[in-house]
Amino acid sequence: MGWCYMAYCNSSCQIEKHSVPCPTTPMPGTTTGFNTTGTTLLELVSPTTTSFSTSISSTTLSTTTMDCNSVSPTRKNGENWRVDNCTTATCTNGNVKETPDPCPTVEQPICANGRKAVQVNDKNGCCFHYECECVCSGWGGSHYMTFDGTSYSFNMKCSYYLVKEIITKYNLAIIVNNHDCDPSDSTFCPQDLTVIYGSNKIVLTQLKTSNGTTNVVYVNEKRIYPAFCDSTMSITSTDMVITLDILDSNVNVVYRGGSFSISLPYSLFGGKTEGQCGTCDNSQKNDCRPPNGQAGDCPDTAGQWQVPGTPCITPTTQPTFTAPRTTPQTPHSTTAPICRPAICDLLTSGVFAPCHEVIPPGPFVTSCSSDICNGLNNTCSSLEAYATQCSNAGICIDWRTSTDGQCERQCPSNKVFMACGPSVEPTCNSRYNEKFQTSNKTSTNSTKEGCFCPSGTTLFNTVYDTCVTSCDCVGPDGQPKEPGDTWTSECNTCVCDKDSMSIQCEPIQCPSVESPDCSLPGQQLVNNTDGCCSTPACECNVNLCPPPITCPLGFGLSATSGTCCQSYECVPKGVCVYNMAEYQPGATILTSHTPPESPLEEPGTTAAPSKSEATTPEPTSNEPFKPGPCQDCSCGPQMDPNTKLNIIDCKPVVCNKNCTDGYEYQTDPDKCCGTCVQKSCVVTTPDSTTHIIEVNSTFVPTNDNCLEYSCEIINGQLSTKETRTTCPPFNPSDCVPGTITTDANGCCKTCKIQSVCELQSEQSVIEVNGCKSAQPVKLTSCAGHCGSSSMYSAATNKMMPQCECCKEATTSDRQVELICADGSKLMHSIIVVETCSCNKVECTAWTTSKP
Repeated sequence: MGWCYMAYCNSSCQIEKHSVPCPTTPMPGTTTGFNTTGTTLLELVSPTTTSFSTSISSTTLSTTTMDCNSVSPTRKNGENWRVDNCTTATCTNGNVKETPDPCPTVEQPICANGRKAVQVNDKNGCCFHYECECVCSGWGGSHYMTFDGTSYSFNMKCSYYLVKEIITKYNLAIIVNNHDCDPSDSTFCPQDLTVIYGSNKIVLTQLKTSNGTTNVVYVNEKRIYPAFCDSTMSITSTDMVITLDILDSNVNVVYRGGSFSISLPYSLFGGKTEGQCGTCDNSQKNDCRPPNGQAGDCPDTAGQWQVPGTPCITPTTQPTFTAPRTTPQTPHSTTAPICRPAICDLLTSGVFAPCHEVIPPGPFVTSCSSDICNGLNNTCSSLEAYATQCSNAGICIDWRTSTDGQCERQCPSNKVFMACGPSVEPTCNSRYNEKFQTSNKTSTNSTKEGCFCPSGTTLFNTVYDTCVTSCDCVGPDGQPKEPGDTWTSECNTCVCDKDSMSIQCEPIQCPSVESPDCSLPGQQLVNNTDGCCSTPACECNVNLCPPPITCPLGFGLSATSGTCCQSYECVPKGVCVYNMAEYQPGATILTSHTPPESPLEEPGTTAAPSKSEATTPEPTSNEPFKPGPCQDCSCGPQMDPNTKLNIIDCKPVVCNKNCTDGYEYQTDPDKCCGTCVQKSCVVTTPDSTTHIIEVNSTFVPTNDNCLEYSCEIINGQLSTKETRTTCPPFNPSDCVPGTITTDANGCCKTCKIQSVCELQSEQSVIEVNGCKSAQPVKLTSCAGHCGSSSMYSAATNKMMPQCECCKEATTSDRQVELICADGSKLMHSIIVVETCSCNKVECTAWTTSKP
């Protein structure tokens, strides 16, 4: 019988404790050992109980009940409820009984790849089942093992699908890119993996460096430095091994340059992939299925999984030995082949014994012998691949020390090799360590081989890959600093203090420098910073230069280059300046001529002044030049020393009083000189002779009595008038001899005309009413002039005309035949003049008055 302890708060709020033997039967409902009114039950403990069973008794001191009051919330008798995903609880007569959910009986399958089936929990985590692991691997550049354990050799240099979803769900594809060996280094034959998952693209590859090769990772074309993780993936790395885990689908990819391993969960990808890794369905029959679905030999069908659009390179040497397809069996046959290198026996020795039960070594022994017996330069590749498979399974094998140095890993001088080192090496970044090391503690295969920082040092970070003894000092370039190191940062001298293990900085002390004199035009004082200290110096600033000056008339701008600016000066042009105009030496200067107060010369004097009479103004101060009245001025060759302008030379104006014929000189009170004024008309006859005609006079050339010139004043201006007499036609042969006379001017001739009346004829076609003569007919007429006159009659005091007319004297008729348009003919009579004579006729009467 145990003891029950009870503690409660009394009415004074004090704790009271009591102990009583625990009852074996329910206590009467009306009986109570303690007054519990106003108290609270705090603790109920059995001193003899050391563990709790799944059956809990609910005891109430005051009443008897079948409910379960020991749980929260309390449960009614007979009530069931879920404790967690895998357990159901039942309240029975005050006792709580927990019952786990039943799980089906499972059997462990036999896996075609020779591996042991792994235990996989169901989605709710209550039950489990067994699955065969889907692990595909490749090593040595030519050795492949499918998900279901089929081994084959393939050595084409191209890009191939290792894994590709048959029906896309996760957009998963894993591509191997086999490159040809580096011509300068036959040991560097890079093989990289491209993992496509969802919208992400991860490239695992190697780069050649001065110290050998290094593994690198690109995520969506950006290089990252593992460890790295996001919502989709986690990437860890040593200098030898890169591990990629895709979180939501449990895809695992391990890459180490010369080998790779791909692990897929059977529950998600079983029977759903294709490629050089085959289909994970625990059957080797379809491992070598090409894209067309017809099975064949793996070395033949592997090349058909080439990624479209990628060129292939035929290897320079083909292997002479091809490993046969093998089906792993346990235990592995120990029958030695003809060529069995001793180092290959290490795979079946006790060194790898802890891994034999998990991963059969047979395919790796075969590939090891094949590589060495065929003279390939990859002695250790099969051992590395098998050790990596063991490490992935959580079994670390320290095997390199057993190879007599053949597979020894040489690390940089600042690092040491560890066969079972951490997959994420601690760094100086505590947040990095907390993020990545914590997540790897739960992993069973968290150890990887590689080169690590020795004991007593820490990896600074994954970018610089430097081991440091202290993580306290970091330089401005992000690299670590050892205690006592000094450096310059942002014009401060910094030191990693040995005592405080912290960075201490002081400003750099700059020397004192005297400022230069920057008083020249365009100069300004500036401080030039060279490093951390400033040095004062004079610097040109064209914005401070004075602008060009404006020169007055007679001066030109002259520019001279100085230290910073051009200096400007107005220099004389060697010209004269008058009335805002420049004049070259010798040029006449136009001045306004004003009348002099006294004559320059005596009236009637026309001689020009001598050279000595010319006046040249004496050099003056800056007063403007004012020419004297009635002077001719020109620009002289001499310069005024005060004004720096050439001196203007002036002399009196000389008047020209010589006038041409018809003009006479007259003075002008408003001008220095008079002008020649026209007083007579000047006429130049056709024979180029000039004649002077006085006003109101006439002139008749001696050789032309019909032409008369007269001089008149019209509107105050002299005007020459030319008058020419036009004579009637005159033919002396028509005159009666002795009757020719000339008019008073001697211009026109007249005479008594002889009577002449003559018969004339012409040929002409006669046309009458549309009828024409067949040929021209000779027609005659009278023409000429007869004597006519008009004489003054004193008796009648008028002119008495006498007229005669030339007309026909005798005529005759003549018949002419005419032809009409219709072809008819008719005779027409015409008059023919036979003779002509002058006959008197009556003149038209007129009267001419006596003038």
